[in-house]
Amino acid sequence: MKKIILFFCGWMITSFLLAQKCDPSKTPIVFVHGFLGSGDTYATQFQRFISNGYCNNQLYVFDWNSIGARGNTSAQLDSLINVVIKKTGADKINLVGHSAGGGIGYNYLNDSLRASKVAHYVHIGSGKNTKPAGKNGDVPTMNIFSTDDKVAKGGAIPGAVNIQQSGNDHYQVATSEASFYSMYSFFNNGNKAALTNKKERKPVIAGKACLMGENTPLAGALIDVYAFDLTKGNRKKSAPDFHFLADSLGNWGPFMADPSIGYEFVLQPTGGQRTVHYFHEPFVQSNSLVYLRALPKTGMTALLLNILPADDNQSVLAIFTSNGAVVSGRDSLTLNDINLSSSIIAPASKTGIAQFIFDDGDKKSSGKLIPNFNAVPFMNGVDLLLDTQSNSPIHLYFNGRDLYLPKRKSASEGVMVLVLN
Repeated sequence: MKKIILFFCGWMITSFLLAQKCDPSKTPIVFVHGFLGSGDTYATQFQRFISNGYCNNQLYVFDWNSIGARGNTSAQLDSLINVVIKKTGADKINLVGHSAGGGIGYNYLNDSLRASKVAHYVHIGSGKNTKPAGKNGDVPTMNIFSTDDKVAKGGAIPGAVNIQQSGNDHYQVATSEASFYSMYSFFNNGNKAALTNKKERKPVIAGKACLMGENTPLAGALIDVYAFDLTKGNRKKSAPDFHFLADSLGNWGPFMADPSIGYEFVLQPTGGQRTVHYFHEPFVQSNSLVYLRALPKTGMTALLLNILPADDNQSVLAIFTSNGAVVSGRDSLTLNDINLSSSIIAPASKTGIAQFIFDDGDKKSSGKLIPNFNAVPFMNGVDLLLDTQSNSPIHLYFNGRDLYLPKRKSASEGVMVLVLN
């Protein structure tokens, strides 16, 4: 308890110091994610905006249930925008929508009263429209799309500020530095942003515990945080460095991270969902959008992921690339020397962001795709046996980085997730 209080005080001090450097007159921004996404889609963009003078309380995400939304999503977004306007004292907000979130943005702005609360709208990697946002096309709109986006067939929108990119996949068009520079200029009267890669001595880390896809908060979830050596595949010590209890909205944290080491987050939900071990590369900048997702027990996502084994003779590992897909010919991803970035596993058309690694029952590592995932965007299943009877760590190589993970028993210890920057 004392450690939590001390780090809460540290968070308050850090927030105060950041507030001294930020510009409280800037217009708040609300970001909307796409299908199967969450607010952490925009984690790197938050860091870039904060590095360029935005205050922490000027940046917000709208988490919605992208696989089974009930009720009026526009009304839910409107409630959040009303809260942001009241909290910040701003007259209007700027709105950003990616992929399916772009459809939400356009639908929201079709109502004139709601549109009056929005100064600018940015449409990213989403459908092509015939006019800018707003009932009469009267909301200033920037449309960012990529010719290498294999999911959304975007194109120029008449009357909008159109930014065409190349080389960026469907996810990168939301997370890239190029998109940040375009958004910043659009929101700030054409002014240019500065460099965004500042390394912090003590990054402040916090986030949210929720269900994958649905984004339902995991109130009361337990989160243990361990300093972790990704060069060896082990914890720095046996006891957790930090312990948190998620609040009613799933929020947890904060703590001050050491930017020279990785971290393992052990998420233990209270609703009977499986324990999940998240492994993160070192945090070099503060991040308030570290999402820890549990696997739903019911619903569309559960129908797919219920095939993940609960078997103490093997580990189950998901590899999540947080800022873009793994694309054959562009990226290099291997696991124990098995190529996960081949043209079969990682074609550009798949836009694979999450690779689920487990044995399909043959107790062999065939490296073949698991058919259940074939029709699902953004996800792959690959048949590889991660045998827990062997003490050797899991070796991964990703775009020039060697990483090592332990083998957690999938029945008694839980599922593993590696988050790659």
